[in-house]
Amino acid sequence: MKAGNRINRFIELVSNIMEAYTTCLFLADNDNEMYLSNFYSLGKNIKTRCKIKKGEGIVGWVFREQKPVLASYFDKRDATTLKFYKRDEDIKSFLAIPLPKNKGVICVDSKKSYIFTEEKEKILINMASILLSIIDLENEINEKNILDKLLSLSLTINELILNIKTKEEFIKDFLFIIKKYLNLNTVISVIENNNINSLSTVDKKDIYLKYNYEYMDNSSLAFWIIKNKKDLFLENFIKNKKSFLVNKEEKYEFISNFLGFYIHGNGNKGVIILVKKNNEKWNLKEKNTAKLMSDIFIKNYFNKK
Repeated sequence: MKAGNRINRFIELVSNIMEAYTTCLFLADNDNEMYLSNFYSLGKNIKTRCKIKKGEGIVGWVFREQKPVLASYFDKRDATTLKFYKRDEDIKSFLAIPLPKNKGVICVDSKKSYIFTEEKEKILINMASILLSIIDLENEINEKNILDKLLSLSLTINELILNIKTKEEFIKDFLFIIKKYLNLNTVISVIENNNINSLSTVDKKDIYLKYNYEYMDNSSLAFWIIKNKKDLFLENFIKNKKSFLVNKEEKYEFISNFLGFYIHGNGNKGVIILVKKNNEKWNLKEKNTAKLMSDIFIKNYFNKK
């Protein structure tokens, strides 16, 4: 069973035991903010990319104070004040419990009044402890899987350096390998006064394109990185007319969690752009490995024919 599926099934179990309309699991992203990790709802009104700051609304208050909230009669409040609903729902009961070790908050609601009792609060507290042990186990499994994948990536790139002789083959294979092992939506290489090479998922297919260097717009993120000689990380990046990767007319899909590395070597400079699939976050080890691979790329590219 995949990691996320175990947690999803447990959240569904919690929802059924608590007779909830919606059950949400918020996990701490840092000391001051949580994100909606998993949920189970009988409706279709949930903000799937929801973040709640410490102290914001009832859920944020529970996270800050590390105390449960039992609201047996919720009728007079708009459900959007809970922050995870797109619009109002006829919520009449609400219960939120902090996870142990400041890891987050689990909350349930219902369209029935007085359905959550002190007895059910105790049940949810116990289930929160069990849930945390599942999350910790999943984190250990994910960490091992990430390390295994990054090791395979390093070995594959090493084979590429040894076996590929031409620049054209090297850059194309490099982009495909990086995209596969880091689970990316888009990867782009830009080398000053050379071609721009792009690999992106469009309609579930990998599309490889090559452009002249002049294709890059001076207002693009790629140009900014090269000009300022700085790496750039933008979480939850949303592409628009004023903020784009290389060119205003680009058609890259599902842009989020942008990572751009300034690369230089052998008297040349450029940028490697890496974009995660929608809603996926960068692991620190992935970031460090991606930086290392980008540096290795520029140092070996000009040794090819």
